[in-house]
Amino acid sequence: SVADKYPNNIAMDFMGRSTTYRQLLEHVERCAKALKTIGIRENDCVTIAMPNCPQAIAMFYAINMVGGIANMVHPLSAESEIAFYLRDSGSVAAITLDQFYPKFESVRKAVDLPCLIVTSVADELKPLLKVGYKLTEGRRNPKIPAGRAGVLSWKEFLRRGEYVEIYQVRRKAEDPAAILYSGGTTGVTKGILLSNRNFNA
Repeated sequence: SVADKYPNNIAMDFMGRSTTYRQLLEHVERCAKALKTIGIRENDCVTIAMPNCPQAIAMFYAINMVGGIANMVHPLSAESEIAFYLRDSGSVAAITLDQFYPKFESVRKAVDLPCLIVTSVADELKPLLKVGYKLTEGRRNPKIPAGRAGVLSWKEFLRRGEYVEIYQVRRKAEDPAAILYSGGTTGVTKGILLSNRNFNA
């Protein structure tokens, strides 16, 4: 893999914080271990309703690592659309940003979603930027109620996987990797299932 060949090369840069391929792989593995603790099994769907940020990338590959299918959803979708995506895919878990939490909490009243993981842009910022974000834009984001059934913060989610040892599932090129949704311009939007080969191509 690229992480083996070029471990110290930069894999991504987010708000001035660079991540090497080695660090990215470690992050993916932490997420994969945590996914096992919340019961994600082979071919389970997990919805990712996130903008382009480190958590979304790590979760996508982690879902694949445990044999699951990533259901990719635009976070600005309407509540009715999100409810449709969750039902259509049969998602057993989802991850979103704190700013979209109220939308998901509302959807959970109508859709069975056993686990919702909520993260923040601040979770992946440098310390000084994190403070600045929390004092400005972050202040407007809703607070997640502590102890809410079926809702995990990003930190709590990762903490759960600390002692997991068996988590990887070997996947083949033709195994499903992700669901992307059509625009629905000629009717109801449709989920398009992509295999590992499709996605990498």
